[in-house]
Amino acid sequence: MNSNKFSYQVNGQEVNLSIDPDHVALKFYEPFPRSARSKFVTENKKLGEFSKRLEIPGEKFTIFNLIDQQKNSPRGLSNVFAFLNQSNEVKTVMPVFKSGDKKVLATDRIIIGLQQRDYPSEALLQKYHCEKIEEAYNELIVRIPEAADLFDLVKQIAAEQGVRYAEPDFITIGSNHNRKIAYSLSDPGDPIDDQKDLSKLQYALKITMAEEAWKIQAGSKNIKIAILDEGVETTHPDLQEVIEKSFDATDNDTFQEPNSWDGHGTACCGLAAAKHKKFGIKGLSGGCAVFAVRLAYSTAPESEWITSNSIIRRAIDWSWENGADVLSNSWGGGAPSNAITQAFDRARENGRNGKGCVVVIAAGNEDAKVAYPGNLNEVLTVSASNEFDEPKTKYSLDGEYWWGSCFGAEVDVAAPGVHNLTTDISGTKGYNKEHNYTDFNGTSSSTPIVAGIAGLMLSANPLLTEKEVRNIIKQTADKVGHVPYDRGHNHRMGFGRVNALKAVNAALGASNSKEVNTEVSIMAIQ
Repeated sequence: MNSNKFSYQVNGQEVNLSIDPDHVALKFYEPFPRSARSKFVTENKKLGEFSKRLEIPGEKFTIFNLIDQQKNSPRGLSNVFAFLNQSNEVKTVMPVFKSGDKKVLATDRIIIGLQQRDYPSEALLQKYHCEKIEEAYNELIVRIPEAADLFDLVKQIAAEQGVRYAEPDFITIGSNHNRKIAYSLSDPGDPIDDQKDLSKLQYALKITMAEEAWKIQAGSKNIKIAILDEGVETTHPDLQEVIEKSFDATDNDTFQEPNSWDGHGTACCGLAAAKHKKFGIKGLSGGCAVFAVRLAYSTAPESEWITSNSIIRRAIDWSWENGADVLSNSWGGGAPSNAITQAFDRARENGRNGKGCVVVIAAGNEDAKVAYPGNLNEVLTVSASNEFDEPKTKYSLDGEYWWGSCFGAEVDVAAPGVHNLTTDISGTKGYNKEHNYTDFNGTSSSTPIVAGIAGLMLSANPLLTEKEVRNIIKQTADKVGHVPYDRGHNHRMGFGRVNALKAVNAALGASNSKEVNTEVSIMAIQ
């Protein structure tokens, strides 16, 4: 197979996709019942076990594993594709691509960005025989003709005068930014009890001086934190009073309740904004309101997340359009996207009546360079530290040897990312099978802590711009971790571990000064 043809441009730079030799995606002709599909897979011995397939809801694609003798032979992958393309049962064969630890699949849809609002898009669609599905902000989502070559068509449309970009509407499949494990509290002598003040077990509150910050400033219900994730359990006793609006970007309606096994968004929400009361978890911004925004899901317990560029774009736009002040994004990886980047830009530029939404993004857990979208400019990219104020690596003292936080010049700050006690899906299908609370890790758990601090700062001074919030958080971070800071910055800790008290004090003080220093991130990475 010619892998060079699988490319597109993001921000003027060529993105070349790598083919995943372990997987292939198929569309079968319909009607073709599951029994017939299982027989096809079993008899032809080209694909792995039928029971291990991954069906993509709504897309009619099924991803299969390839058996070793097929993918490891000299022309194994090409032979498999040739065989499947000649099959009377298979309508479409598509490669699966690899992007970091994610699988990426191209669909029959293209996202097109136009330079002007009055661009004659109908003529463009007629020229390429495309069907318009959705249109907003000078961007189109279109379905291409059945026989068209997706990547060739992307290149042709991108070259048209008046077109800013064209890219496939990729489906992304992979883990979210936490590392699932059977958690237990670090202090077994003080077990989880739903009828006690669990904040005493939240070391992040102490290490970030959040409790001292609350004595100065409580979270305001006028400040809205959007949790862009796999959905939030709105009936959780610590969350039900803080959730103000809900939206499901996966099917474009307001019912975003997660699957009973999808506990990631509920855990993130607790760290950011759980209500302060006698029992339970205390969120960093307790008192701020929450927008629960679903942009991904898994199809079964322990299975991988599924989302798409258009879904993520829709979630971001809905959040700022509906009044979110802070966007908390505990996800990342996959192929870079013009559409997602433009949506974040709109949030930063147009949100909060022009003051801009604060965009907080997880750095990732692959112990590698920060991947998209954490590598974007003008967002807060968050790495993980631990209870010993160390950078989270496979060798840090927390004992979680199986993961390390991503690193690089793009990291802005660190926040506690291991052993964070937080809210969990109720019942027996959450992370913790016995309680409504769980021990949560990853840069997924670091990110809502920073989002909560941003919410607390805006509660103190709602006139701050998003740029001022970002820079205050960086300027007030503590230089911890026993690591060197070159011009104030370390590639694992950013500008340091966040300090809620200092950030809130600075936010209050900023109302009396003309300008917050906005040069800190530039100086550190030159």
